[in-house]
Amino acid sequence: MPDKFNRINSRYEQRAKRRKTNIILNTLITIVLILILIVGGSIFFTDSKTEKLKKEEAARTEAQMENKSTTEKQKENKQSQEKQNEPDETEEQPDDNKRIEKESDEPNVEKVIIDPSWKPIGTEQTGEHQSSWEMGSTDWNEKEKAAAYAIGTSADNITNWWTKRGADPKNQAVMTISEKGSSDTYRVYLDWIDGEGWKPTEVKKLIENDKGQE
Repeated sequence: MPDKFNRINSRYEQRAKRRKTNIILNTLITIVLILILIVGGSIFFTDSKTEKLKKEEAARTEAQMENKSTTEKQKENKQSQEKQNEPDETEEQPDDNKRIEKESDEPNVEKVIIDPSWKPIGTEQTGEHQSSWEMGSTDWNEKEKAAAYAIGTSADNITNWWTKRGADPKNQAVMTISEKGSSDTYRVYLDWIDGEGWKPTEVKKLIENDKGQE
């Protein structure tokens, strides 16, 4: 009887040990799996975060390079425009709209004035133009108006010392005038423009009035 009891007790103890061993093994396996998951997840998230940071850094670097490139291009364009707008000291830049005043070697002429902005002064005349040399006529008055306009005054503020025909008598006239109250005398060259009136083409400032005593 005691032997039988001992055998039963021995089997029970063996089963209990195996069960305990299995529990320990299963627990250890579970812990190992959990550790594997934790480490793997940490590595994964670390790699993902590192990759994200790398991408963000690359994007920032690219943006900085683009901004730098754009700034350099703008600077180059500005310098290029400034260089183009900068006058060449060795060469006079032409200006088609600039008033020209130059000294003259012509006898009794101090300087010659040409202003591209001069325009015809308009006309009241209709039909075919007939140049008139009669003082007080419409054409005569328009000649004086154009000559006065050339020296920057009005027709009622000039003294007309002399008026003569130009190389083309029908369409050209030359008038020697002074502004009232001034000793400066000018010889004004006029061209007729059909439908638009007389237009100054050249002014010569005289050294002395060579028509005042005639």
